[in-house]
Amino acid sequence: MIRSLRIVAGVTAVTAAAAFALPASAQYATEFTPAKLLRQGTTSKAIAGSGIVVVQVQVNADGSHRVVRIIRSTNSADNAAATDIAANSTYRPAHRGGKAITAYYDFTLKFRGRSVASSGEEVLTGSAAARIDSLIHHGKYEEAKAQAQEALEASPGDSTLNEELGTANYFLADYPAAAAAFDKIPKVSKTFQQVAGQSYALAAVKSSVSPAQAVEYGKKAVALAPSANTYYALGTAELNAGDANAAAADLSRANQLVQNDPKADTKTKLAIAMQLYAAYTKTGNTAQAQRTLAVIKQLDPSNAAVGTLEGNQYLQSGSQAAQAGNHAEALKDFEQAAAVGSPQVQVTAYAAAALQQSALLSNQKTPATKDDYAKVKAYADKALAINPNDALSNFAEGVGLAGEYIVGGKQDASLKTQALAVLNKAKAEAQAAGNFSLSLQVDNFIKQSLQ
Repeated sequence: MIRSLRIVAGVTAVTAAAAFALPASAQYATEFTPAKLLRQGTTSKAIAGSGIVVVQVQVNADGSHRVVRIIRSTNSADNAAATDIAANSTYRPAHRGGKAITAYYDFTLKFRGRSVASSGEEVLTGSAAARIDSLIHHGKYEEAKAQAQEALEASPGDSTLNEELGTANYFLADYPAAAAAFDKIPKVSKTFQQVAGQSYALAAVKSSVSPAQAVEYGKKAVALAPSANTYYALGTAELNAGDANAAAADLSRANQLVQNDPKADTKTKLAIAMQLYAAYTKTGNTAQAQRTLAVIKQLDPSNAAVGTLEGNQYLQSGSQAAQAGNHAEALKDFEQAAAVGSPQVQVTAYAAAALQQSALLSNQKTPATKDDYAKVKAYADKALAINPNDALSNFAEGVGLAGEYIVGGKQDASLKTQALAVLNKAKAEAQAAGNFSLSLQVDNFIKQSLQ
């Protein structure tokens, strides 16, 4: 009577953000430590008056330094004093990772009458790449992106600029754009590997990326930064691309890594386990799916998604039994789905149980009675109590009412009226939802049973 049974959606398509701790942000932020003023020097030069002078100082890796130039000044008469102060100051060198490097320190001196105060802005070098690096370090990602794009117009193949553009896009949460920028680099440098890996991973689970491209990005993410996050991204991409076996293998790896990580939070563990469950279900590996479901229930037994997952298992087995003509077994599975499932699952399970009860009555040797079809309606009533506008449930309700009408000798016209009302409602609801197969089943049932 029913050709296909819907499985409640929305729990296996786990949002990517749930499984990403995004460590690359901290990694990049601490990768470059700019030069810093340790002690401001004094000057024997006369201070002419109020003004702002910015002096560029080269701070070498060994801590020595030299004044390079005046970058800008609002009172040139203060330039000599500013240069003298900068020359007599001491600085801590910049670091890339744990290594001291030569960098520029932009020393801003603010003269107020005869006094002077300072602040500093630091850059790695005077190049475009250095300015962009500094902007990223200071959280000015939009500006960094704009400058990187401008610089790339003149040097489109520059690896550093593309790495910086990718990094800016990463921090702006435009992961496909970040991945596209990193894709233009023959080999991502060590400094940017974590950022690139996370960019590829997050791009891999974005719907805007094609399934094939998502899998490719997932593989690159794992190659650059193997972790629970990146294996999750690769497995999710493979699952969306239809390769459930590969997805199960990579998601299993992600699950092993995250379950053994004492720092991983429950939300991340749950997201990965749920995606792994989906992969095992699609491969037909019932044993592994059950083991994974046990892990999910242990992680968060009160989560409504757990009930949906467990209920879906019984919906699937019931659907398979129904297709094989084993209606009694299907009825048991649907009753079990209703017992353990979330409200969404219960609606489907009760409606399916009603239709299986009807199928049993059609196949039994003894004539069915009104009480028999009242059982069909009772299942449908439970479904409609949860969702009165569900098409499948209204179809089941109509089947029960029509059965009572027919086996009662077609004496109670009100039963026919009620049956037609709910069946027409089911047809309209199915059409509105785009479920034309169900709409056709309802239409055929009306023509065969009530006309």
